[in-house]
Amino acid sequence: MHIRTFLRKIIPWWARYYHRLKIKGIENLPTKGSAIITPNHSGSFDYDNFVTMSALEQFTTQDLTRKRIWLCYHDKWVYFSGWGDLVQLFSPIPINLDGKGIPWRLTDFIVKKGELIAIMPEGHSACIWEGYKLWKFYPGVIRLHLRYKIPIIPTAMIGFVYAAPITSSLYIPQKMPPWTKEVMIPPVLPIRLKIVYGKQIEFAEYYEKEVSKQKMYELAGQVRKEVKKLIQNNL
Repeated sequence: MHIRTFLRKIIPWWARYYHRLKIKGIENLPTKGSAIITPNHSGSFDYDNFVTMSALEQFTTQDLTRKRIWLCYHDKWVYFSGWGDLVQLFSPIPINLDGKGIPWRLTDFIVKKGELIAIMPEGHSACIWEGYKLWKFYPGVIRLHLRYKIPIIPTAMIGFVYAAPITSSLYIPQKMPPWTKEVMIPPVLPIRLKIVYGKQIEFAEYYEKEVSKQKMYELAGQVRKEVKKLIQNNL
């Protein structure tokens, strides 16, 4: 068995049994049709990314659309030699951060099939010194929401920042881009992990309207507040 195939099999098992992954709020996910899951981002080696994409695999169902979560993923890492080969064994949506943005043709297809999409609006993975501090939320989640008119599911990822620590200087957007000077520790600490799906959010009053970039940031900020509440209530 190739190492990447082995890792694809072991990562969900590792989270479920070694880290005792607990999933709450599953009833807040739609039983059919698409939704946008919006977790906070923390920890090293994209462990929270992999667990986000495979979280529903532990639930028994024959409906593939209820088991797979597509995660918006920086295309640099989706296509990066070696690492990208592992990422592609999950369900990434390659997002270009140099101007091209979201691949709408792919997301159109995913939503038409009624599958779930996830996006981590911070765009930055918190290091251990930051704990559960949330950075500003970028408006990609709102663009997806307004295009498809599907609910947003605020989501809390608990424990990842300590189970797979990043030990580096703090991320300061004005001075340091993400992925700079990061020191990462593999996910080996036996910290219990928890994913909490919150109640659905919709901004239906903005459907079919021209929405400014500033307003999109404001709406993303409202999603951020709900994620923050979920984290605080489930620590």
